[in-house]
Amino acid sequence: MAIMSNSQKSSTADVVRGLLAPPTATTPAPVPPGGAALRVVEEARPARTVGAGVAAAGGPDGEVALRLRELIRAHLAGRPDRWRGLHDALAAHRGTLPGLLADVPGPAPADGPGGVRPPVPRSVHATLALLLEHAAPEEAAAALTALPDRTVEALLSTGSLPGPGLTAAVTEHGDLRTRTALGRHSRIDPRVLGRLLAVGDSRLGAVVYRNPRCTQSLRRTLAHGLDRVPMDADLRADLTDPEGHPPATWLTPLLGSGDPQLTARALLLVDGRGVVQRYALVRVWECAGPAAVRAILDERSIAWRLSIPVVAAVEKALAAEAAADDGVALRRLREGCEPYGDPSRLPALLATARGTSTLRDLLAEPYAHDLPALAGAHAATPFMPKACEELARHEDASDEQRLSFRLSVLNEPWRAGGRRSGNTHPPELRLAREPLDAHAAIWADGMVTAGLLDPVELVRTAHPAVHALAALTRLAGRGRLGDAAPAALRELAATHLGERPEAWAALDTLLPAHQGTLQALITEAGATPPAAPAPEDDPQYTATAGAGTGSGAQSGTARPAAPGAEPPAVPQRREERAALAALDLLRSLAAAPDEVPDPTDPGVLRFLAHHWQDEAPGLTTPRWLVRACAEQGVESPHDGSWYTAPDPAEVRAELPQSWGSTAAPIDMAYTQGLLPAEELPNLLPARRLLSLPHDWRRFAFAAAWPAAVGRLLRPALGTDPDAWLRLAETASAAAGSADPRSADGPTWAELLELSAGPADALTENPAYRPLEDPKSATPRPTTPEEAIHLVGVGNHRWTWPIGTLLCLADADTVDAVLPRLGPDGPWLLAAYLTRHERTPRTAFRRLLAGRDPHALRVLAARTRRLEAGADVLLADLDDPEVDLTLLRYGSTTPTGRRIVARSRPRGTSGERTASVGALVLAEARKDPSGRLFGGALWLHSTEPDLIEEVFVRDRDLSLLQQVLGCVNLLEHGGADRLAAFVRRDLLGQAAATLCAKALASADPAAVLRARAARELAPAKFITRLRRDRPAWHAPGGAATVPGGIDWEAVEAAHAEEPLPNWEWVVNSASAPAGLRLRHAALVREPGPDGLPDGAELTRARARYGLGGMYHCPLPTQLDGLLASGMLTGVDLLHVAAPAALMLAYLGGAARRTDAPEQAHAALTALTRLVATRLGNDPQAWRRVTDRLTGRDPQWEPLSPVAALLG
Repeated sequence: MAIMSNSQKSSTADVVRGLLAPPTATTPAPVPPGGAALRVVEEARPARTVGAGVAAAGGPDGEVALRLRELIRAHLAGRPDRWRGLHDALAAHRGTLPGLLADVPGPAPADGPGGVRPPVPRSVHATLALLLEHAAPEEAAAALTALPDRTVEALLSTGSLPGPGLTAAVTEHGDLRTRTALGRHSRIDPRVLGRLLAVGDSRLGAVVYRNPRCTQSLRRTLAHGLDRVPMDADLRADLTDPEGHPPATWLTPLLGSGDPQLTARALLLVDGRGVVQRYALVRVWECAGPAAVRAILDERSIAWRLSIPVVAAVEKALAAEAAADDGVALRRLREGCEPYGDPSRLPALLATARGTSTLRDLLAEPYAHDLPALAGAHAATPFMPKACEELARHEDASDEQRLSFRLSVLNEPWRAGGRRSGNTHPPELRLAREPLDAHAAIWADGMVTAGLLDPVELVRTAHPAVHALAALTRLAGRGRLGDAAPAALRELAATHLGERPEAWAALDTLLPAHQGTLQALITEAGATPPAAPAPEDDPQYTATAGAGTGSGAQSGTARPAAPGAEPPAVPQRREERAALAALDLLRSLAAAPDEVPDPTDPGVLRFLAHHWQDEAPGLTTPRWLVRACAEQGVESPHDGSWYTAPDPAEVRAELPQSWGSTAAPIDMAYTQGLLPAEELPNLLPARRLLSLPHDWRRFAFAAAWPAAVGRLLRPALGTDPDAWLRLAETASAAAGSADPRSADGPTWAELLELSAGPADALTENPAYRPLEDPKSATPRPTTPEEAIHLVGVGNHRWTWPIGTLLCLADADTVDAVLPRLGPDGPWLLAAYLTRHERTPRTAFRRLLAGRDPHALRVLAARTRRLEAGADVLLADLDDPEVDLTLLRYGSTTPTGRRIVARSRPRGTSGERTASVGALVLAEARKDPSGRLFGGALWLHSTEPDLIEEVFVRDRDLSLLQQVLGCVNLLEHGGADRLAAFVRRDLLGQAAATLCAKALASADPAAVLRARAARELAPAKFITRLRRDRPAWHAPGGAATVPGGIDWEAVEAAHAEEPLPNWEWVVNSASAPAGLRLRHAALVREPGPDGLPDGAELTRARARYGLGGMYHCPLPTQLDGLLASGMLTGVDLLHVAAPAALMLAYLGGAARRTDAPEQAHAALTALTRLVATRLGNDPQAWRRVTDRLTGRDPQWEPLSPVAALLG
């Protein structure tokens, strides 16, 4: 069933039974009797439950609507104060709604000083919404003006969309407050936004512009009408803020605004076509004159982003205008523009455009949108789904037009003829005419969700059956199958399959090739003749379970038992490809290698013969393998020839260029010991180390080369700063090349000799060239802020030879040279460190010790590009400026908590005046709409101002976060401050109610802490973890708990029932090291420097496999782990896995000159193991050979070397 969806891994019979099975036992929703909704209105108690009760009864019918209008006319009409009284009384009234309306009390008195009124329950909002929906539009709008802000927000801005009556009341008769609240709803129809925009208020227009449901055409309407309604000042500030990065959907509509400031900002940040750039400049000329256009062109940052023909045309027009000043230049410039105002232009373009980027440009540019013309063109030549997706949301589209456009979007997954194109055919017509494809399940899901397809058609009409069954299975898994499709399947199964196992088994046989419907498949399977009874002792068949319909998903098909797994014919997995090198090393370590018996199994020999040259030890096919293959008649799969090592002179003659394929030969020669590491500084061009090619980073020689250069330079230059600076100057003056892509240029050994010689040696030899002009690469940054930006966008192309050298130098040298580089030296070195995948630790630690503020800021801003734990070392400095930068650019949650915990309010005894909290608050007040550095972490601080600032800027805090913030605000700000804060309506419903209850009690802190304790209980945290289905949410769930997680309880819950995304939980920064140690198999693979938790966890994780990091080759990984002490030679034999890779590494290390000492210690110990466990025993050697080549089904390849030899 591989051709079906990935949710179907059992037999077809099992899948069909799963569809036939009744849903999980639940109480069916009762069908409300007639008049139930009216009885709710008349009798429901308490009155605030009427709204929810009417919805549960099927919604208001005619009788209910009539009764509600009667009650409103009798008791509320023309009296906004009575609406407010009703609002205040609903929360506590225990009687019926008519009873309350008959005697509505007045509004509740205002709270006294320090008093806090709890928010009304959400059921009050539902009942008020029901009443407002049935009030006259003017009455509803007037009533809303009397309601408090929180209630208006609940009715109009959040939750379910307000009804059409209430929506019309607000758009036609509402005030600015209610219209603004409605305009903020995240699911509002663009047509409603259009009506709000037509009001003509700038503040309301800004709300519409910011709404994610706002269309590009609506934003253009606002931007192009600035002469009638000026843009809101706050919106203009956000769009033109030099530090801000508004989305492109906010900027593109500005291109036709004619406003010089807005147009300049859009031209700077939007990659538009030349035609729209020209139009934008023409509009500026029309609205602000040619001087404004000249000012835009004179801005270099904008001019270089403009199309060259556009700049030339506008410059020519400006020159003509300056000479004549008669308007002819502007008219001619306008005539050359795209006819954006022609209603027929866009339909014609959309009918032929296919590229996504082209469609995006066409819909974003200021074309006239004539919806009838667009719908007509779409009916004649269907537009691409990308265009229809936008047009279906258009504020001017009718319901019929929206359906036409939406059909094309929903039809996109199932592509006619496998080609992506527009398609307006309804689903029933497509099912009857076209065969389903592999994406039909997604198509059916979308159509059923949209209410355009009855799933029963997938049984009766859709073909072929295999894709129809996949679609039904997807719908069933998402709870969208309904009742008709399972009923039709149940009837078919009962009629044609019954209890006959052979009929059910025939479904598996017939399904893959069956081109008919599922109904035809079941009918054909039902015609299968009865099978002869199987012998009771036949092991090839299993008993058949009951096959009754509706019995659930059971295994009921008779199928042959799975045969034994065949051994691999050729190596595929990484440990299989290392088998040859592993066997060769073991044989070479035997006391008498020539006496070790050769393999005789032709299958084993063919397996070993299938190897690439880089997998052959020493790049040569071993003689014993050639001999054994000759004896058994096994030929080489490589045209009958075997690999032989290249001559070292050939390797040295073919130097690598920047792309990876050219570097593979030298890497093979290095890892297999043909090219000693000490020769790399004399072989490779020095300029490649100044800006290491990206493709080289996955090769082992790229890590060995700088290490060898450092070993060459340190004894030659000592700690003399002048010598190091001369070498850097020599590199700048002589390390270049005529062709940057070539492999030529002086080596580091040559540059070292040149730097020690006479100064005129460089000028006498024309072969020496300076490094390429910075204009051809990236200029060196001139400020720390520029360096931070370049690092942030991953731009490491700028070169700095002394920076390269300092990364290779020892601590004394760094301390001696760095002061000679002036004030820019430390921060340039800090930026230079971030380009290394393994941070140069000596230089990093010297920068920490130097405490240069600019260098520390660069490091703190880009800790994600440094080694793990760098943010901890920076936080250890306890510097408020460094802490501010760590919070600003993001650090790990534990480090952020640590910074927040030690910050104290301004003026606290014993604390510095400028705490990190004071710095964060000052930055926040500079930008009221910006991000608060540290975010929700400040809820756990001792600074009330920052706690309140979190609530102001983040309206998506969880209940736990809100409660903890209120606890800390009460503790460090007092009850009066908490009460004043609650009255600001920044808390959610539950948190505000809790705070009101706490403040009314004798011990508010005890009430809040009790609720916080319940929220922090292990059971609740575990529930949140089970709910965090996306894997990346799991660490975030752990991070929301401010310490004190009962990890033992979490682990016990996982043992009882596995938690989803447990691997992400184990690897989260909040998890303790002990948990990771107990679940080492789930820990991420260690790099050359090991895991941050230390050697114990690194060793434990090595047991579950190394060598799986693409950008870190195995020799680099193991060299680093052995050199740093994270692993020992003993660990390499008795702990690390898989054994084949460990042996292949040791085979190469035995030939390399720079292998760590522990690798040689492992080789010595391995020699003893070979002697004691293998010797000359043919059976032992055959056992090891079978294990390495996959011939031993009981062997686990992910085992250490000692187990392999045992």
